[in-house]
Order: sequence, then C-alpha cells, then structure tokens
Amino acid sequence: MKNVSTTVKKPLDLCDSLYDLRKAKGALSALCDELDEFGISVCHFDDDYSQENAMRVACDASRDFDTWKLLIFSARDIIADQIAALDPPEDDGEEK
Repeated sequence: MKNVSTTVKKPLDLCDSLYDLRKAKGALSALCDELDEFGISVCHFDDDYSQENAMRVACDASRDFDTWKLLIFSARDIIADQIAALDPPEDDGEEK
C-alpha cells in the first residue's frame, strides 16, 4: 500500500512506516524496562534512607541517564519523521 508524501517528494511506503513505528515502540518499551529497573533502586532507598542506598540511586541515575535520553530521542525522531511524512506541514503559499 502506498501513499504520496509531499515532504520527501517520493512515494510513502506504509510498510516502512509500520517498521519505523515498531522501532519507536521498541525504544519506548526498552525505556519502560530501564525505568522499572531504576525504580527498584528507588524502592530500596524508600525502604532504607541510608547513604549507601542514596549513592546507589545517584550512580544508577547517572549511569542510565544517557541511555534514557537516547531511547526517548530515538522514539521522538522516528515518530516526528513519520508524522511529517503522513501529514506534511501546510505551505504558507510563498513560492521559493
């Protein structure tokens, strides 16, 4: 099934769109898994407000922050590209 995209000036392949959206879904699922694991560290801290548990939470957050950011940005970029391909922004009528 194909549709025409005016933003990329080539036919939009909906099979590719489905693949890309599944990649975005995978990135978001991986982020959920990462946050679940981080939540375990936070729960340990909630149970015992020790300096050791506080350091563990801080180290986990520091170590995992770049991974979380990468997963979020990857999903955001994929979704934004697909939205732009399916629903291009309206032209304001100016000729270039």
